[in-house]
Amino acid sequence: MSKNSRPWMNSDLAVLRAGRQPTGRTYRACLMFCRRHCIPFPGKKSFEENKELEKKFTQPQGIIMTKPQPKKTTPASANGAKTAAKAKAAPDAVKATKQDSTKSEERSYSFRTIDVDKILGNGDNVREVNDIEDLVSSIQAHGIINPITVTQDVGMATYYRVIAGFRRLAAAKQLKLKKVPCHVVSKDAEGFDEIPLSENVSRMGMTPYEECIAVKSLSNKKKTPGVIAKHFGRTLRWVLVRKKLADAGDKVLKKVKEGVIELSQAAKIADLPDNVFKRELEGCYRTDKYFIDLVLERYHKDLSKAPFEHEACLQCEKCSACQADLFENEPKAYCLDPACWARKAKKAAEAKVKKLQEEGRNARLGKFSGKCISYSDEADKYDINSWDTKGQEKAKEAGIQKRILVDAATGKTLEYYDKRDLPDYHEETEEEREAEVEKERKDRQFRSTKEDMTKSRIRKAIKAKIEKDGDKDDIIALLLFCVYDLDDTIHESQFDVLGIKKNIDECIGFSDIDNQVRPCDIHDAILGSVEHILGRMYDIDTLRKMYSIITYGNPKDAEPVDDEVEDEIKRIHEKKNEENNEDSNEDSENKEVDNE
Repeated sequence: MSKNSRPWMNSDLAVLRAGRQPTGRTYRACLMFCRRHCIPFPGKKSFEENKELEKKFTQPQGIIMTKPQPKKTTPASANGAKTAAKAKAAPDAVKATKQDSTKSEERSYSFRTIDVDKILGNGDNVREVNDIEDLVSSIQAHGIINPITVTQDVGMATYYRVIAGFRRLAAAKQLKLKKVPCHVVSKDAEGFDEIPLSENVSRMGMTPYEECIAVKSLSNKKKTPGVIAKHFGRTLRWVLVRKKLADAGDKVLKKVKEGVIELSQAAKIADLPDNVFKRELEGCYRTDKYFIDLVLERYHKDLSKAPFEHEACLQCEKCSACQADLFENEPKAYCLDPACWARKAKKAAEAKVKKLQEEGRNARLGKFSGKCISYSDEADKYDINSWDTKGQEKAKEAGIQKRILVDAATGKTLEYYDKRDLPDYHEETEEEREAEVEKERKDRQFRSTKEDMTKSRIRKAIKAKIEKDGDKDDIIALLLFCVYDLDDTIHESQFDVLGIKKNIDECIGFSDIDNQVRPCDIHDAILGSVEHILGRMYDIDTLRKMYSIITYGNPKDAEPVDDEVEDEIKRIHEKKNEENNEDSNEDSENKEVDNE
């Protein structure tokens, strides 16, 4: 493999951003890499000039150097082109960035080679210093390409404190380097506090969590979102989304750190009020499209579908059209106040009801979803459903007029026949309703008991037939009706016959049968498990089919008569009453003992 065909490392990109040619890379390879990843190419001339500049790093300490104007870059990712396009659409941010760059030209740096032991850490680091193995390998191969930024420690003239480059310093200590190249900046310099945050945000590999913490850190220093956006060369939305996530609290930030919350998805609901935004993200288990769409459906109301006049809403501060910073490139206008939307929708629906009533129609406000009346509306009890053909025909013959339901949320109308308008309608009394419920309960209990008794009789008949004749065809038929695992077929008492040695807590399959088992052994094992097999078959239709195949009989012959079912229900009730009496007597005895 040639030098130019090896993978590009973060260290190579850092060298390119510094305007220098990475070691082992040709001019053409650098040019193609920059074009592919939408990174501004420094140019051949810049390469040659920086080679001369590198020679100055070897001069004695104390030489004052002017930091070259940094070139604005975009992350080397698939979104690079999109970011560049957005940057063109934000001329104010670009202009501010140029002004900041001019200030950086005036800021002077002192380059020195400093002992590692004389460089102290700093508790204000945003990034976590871990996973530095790749950085260690890079420094071991190429050295420290970007000097560490430090400042003179207050009260300790010979010591320095790190401002930017914590991971580079940690890697240097791991490699046991004695000296490292450093930029020494004055603590009184303008924008001193922004140096580490600006460097981290501009670099590749900064996690979404670290971006949120960086924005929050600058916000705590009284920096406005606009100033932060201009400083980093980012859009205002980029800053506002991360600030909102950081302000939502530790629970939300933890989900950002773990990857549960994606910034691109969270950005779609960043316009929500702070308490709503926090509540929704704290309760989510992932921010997929389904979750976001549900949130938007609750809080974003498309004004183009409003059931009321909405021209004035387009000028409201709670309309997305008036929040261009949070809704860039959004063609639709949304109402961001669901409560206001509901009030206006209800008012429009009331006006519609009034108009229908003036026309002589029986109309009122209500609720319905799709073509069905809502369970929360009283019409759900009296509506003659469309599938009730007899009821519909009866209503038409009686010539009754349909009632109209106007949805208070959407203004849509629904027409329906009401049972109360029928000539022979009779309002059920409370006693009649209770009697109907009791009748349904008894019918349900009767059907359930009859089915259980039928199952029991079918099982006994099949078992008697198999045990009496022992026909191998019956055994095969029984096996065919078994489901899935041998656990449903073979009782554990027959495992030894088949040479099954697995733990009975595990699922047993045909592959667990010993290779030395003969067909007659399987026959005997199934014969010894008939009751077990039948007891695990709960579907009555399957039992009926098995009954027909094995006994050649009619399943109806196994069904009990009604008198037998009534006797069984009576027996069950008596048994239940006896158990209740025993429990009651036991409780009484326990109370007497407690009192004594």
